[in-house]
Amino acid sequence: MAVITISRGVKSGGEELAELLSERLGYDTINREVISECSRKYNIIKSDLLDELEETPGLWHRLTREHGRQLIYIKCALLNAIKQDNIIYYGHAGQLFLAGISNVLKLRLEAPREERIQAVMNELNKEYDEAVEYINDVDKHRSRWVKLLYDEDWHDPSLYDLVINSQNMSRDTICDLVVTAVKSKGFQTTEKSIRRLNNISLECEVKAAIATDDKIWDQPITVVCDDGVVTLRGTVKNKGMRDMIAETVSQVKGVKSCDVRIGLTSDPIPKGKYDHE
Repeated sequence: MAVITISRGVKSGGEELAELLSERLGYDTINREVISECSRKYNIIKSDLLDELEETPGLWHRLTREHGRQLIYIKCALLNAIKQDNIIYYGHAGQLFLAGISNVLKLRLEAPREERIQAVMNELNKEYDEAVEYINDVDKHRSRWVKLLYDEDWHDPSLYDLVINSQNMSRDTICDLVVTAVKSKGFQTTEKSIRRLNNISLECEVKAAIATDDKIWDQPITVVCDDGVVTLRGTVKNKGMRDMIAETVSQVKGVKSCDVRIGLTSDPIPKGKYDHE
């Protein structure tokens, strides 16, 4: 089967669509459950992770890359969740977290502005002007959040497989369109898509292991995985740092071998193997 991500502006009906699709397809829905799993696995206070998603990164976070560390953890939890397949994720940035996986249908839902305003007024007990301000603030925040962390335009249609304007469509009609799309051949789970998911998931687990260690996490290292073989590239200051990174990576579950191509500041890039016994 497949995985569906739903991106939308605040009060655009994304949660309602997710529940309708869940009933129609028999898929499970996930949203903040990812945060709970992430908090448990990496021993992080749940509210801190929610803050990472709800607050736009400021200068301090951009300098320390703390948002990047937290997002690695969240991405790991999400990738682990979708391995069971038949999932609908309507949380933050699913179209970016799960980019490059062929059996993920990335949906963007656009809703009429007046409908959204009315929904905010009814559900949050706000006056019209307050509702307008609320929608503007939340949409602006989400747009800035995606731009700062991913350098992407949240509204860019190329980030999605399907963009739907709900102005002249009922929820049932939209659901029909999505069901037809997700059942098409291009979004079916295949051996190739499973392999891609496993590679991306392991890359994320490796990055998370590095991020968990304050001594090494902020190093300019790239990670590429292929069927359990991890290739590390970059440059660090000394051999001790390089060995520490290689040892940390070699202990990650699922890593068969580690091909270290990390150079020292003054040395040419070496090549070595750190294999499990």
